[in-house]
Amino acid sequence: MAFPGVPFELYPMFENTAMSYLKKYFQINQIIKSRIIKITGLSESRVNEIIEDILKISGKVQMGIYPYPEEIHVKITVTEENEKSADLAINKIEKQVKLRLKKYIFGYDNEKLEEIAGKALLEYKKTLAIAESCTGGLLANRITDTPGSSGYFKLGLITYSNESKNKLLNIPIKTIKKYGAVSKQIAILMAKNVRILAGVNYGIGISGIAGPDGATKKKPVGLIYIALSTKNKTICREFRFIGNRDLIKYKSTQAALNLLRKEISSRLQ
Repeated sequence: MAFPGVPFELYPMFENTAMSYLKKYFQINQIIKSRIIKITGLSESRVNEIIEDILKISGKVQMGIYPYPEEIHVKITVTEENEKSADLAINKIEKQVKLRLKKYIFGYDNEKLEEIAGKALLEYKKTLAIAESCTGGLLANRITDTPGSSGYFKLGLITYSNESKNKLLNIPIKTIKKYGAVSKQIAILMAKNVRILAGVNYGIGISGIAGPDGATKKKPVGLIYIALSTKNKTICREFRFIGNRDLIKYKSTQAALNLLRKEISSRLQ
């Protein structure tokens, strides 16, 4: 059998033709099945430390841990006689992982963080607006990559300059000069004012230094402030990301989406 190497062509062709052929003409005594548990908010070393004993499980089980930008995948792969027994084996291990990492788990297999956050907003009929600076629209792009995002995403502003922060978000120039555009105070005003401007439930503000230029001794490359505003409160988190410009921008959007996901989850508990 020969198939194209391009994944989006290979997968459906293999599943629709080869799988049925192999099952029909060859006796299959075992199946291999996997599940990926997706984690964010912890480093690979910390995840490894917390579930070190689980990762050492062997026999019919293979465990793996794989790092991605601001995301860790824990993969469980089992070899069993049938799908039912494979699911039972996977579920047993997954339960152990969830007991230790529950608040850091955001999804499984092919799920993306922007999809998880979007589903929560849509399900509970909440709306979102964002004001970005250093990420330059990347957060809005990730959000709108998800089908159905028009149901909850109402406004995205790229307030890259001090003038745009003043004119579009009504942040006084004297306040920007006092604290600096990259500051907790400005990120909070960005989140709060864009929420009010759009008339939505959640507002996100991101300001930081993606590099390679623009850093000072007090404010290094990778310093990012992410604020999340609701009617009742506005919170802000400081991050110190490492990497090149593109990586810092991506990590910033990942942290913003996770902050939103956690806030929605906390309100529903």
